[in-house]
Amino acid sequence: MPPTPKTPARRPAVPSGADVTKALDTLSDAISRAQAAAKAVRADLGRSQLGADLARDVERLVSTLRRDVAKLDRAVRADIRKATKATPAARKPAARKPATKKAAAAKPAAKKAPAAKKPAARKPAAKKA
Repeated sequence: MPPTPKTPARRPAVPSGADVTKALDTLSDAISRAQAAAKAVRADLGRSQLGADLARDVERLVSTLRRDVAKLDRAVRADIRKATKATPAARKPAARKPATKKAAAAKPAAKKAPAAKKPAARKPAAKKA
């Protein structure tokens, strides 16, 4: 029985820019919900000093996390923009350089069709004195 051919190793899938931005949006939504829940817990704890301190700390943590995620989101979106501009498909075709002297000398010059001549303008007739 012949040996089974090995399948080529696959490269790990790289998430696209759309996948990354969607994930960041989902994370931002989750943080918003966590912040709202922390406020609700703080309101439910009432006047308990220990619970209020703990809830305040959680709110600060979530607030800091929200700020950090917003910074990360801006950085990632900027990197995606730079990456898409750097891809060859996104670049505009460069202007062609003029031909070198050798190449220009080797090619015969294209002949132009002679320009149609305009009739000469008439001079006014001389006046008789």
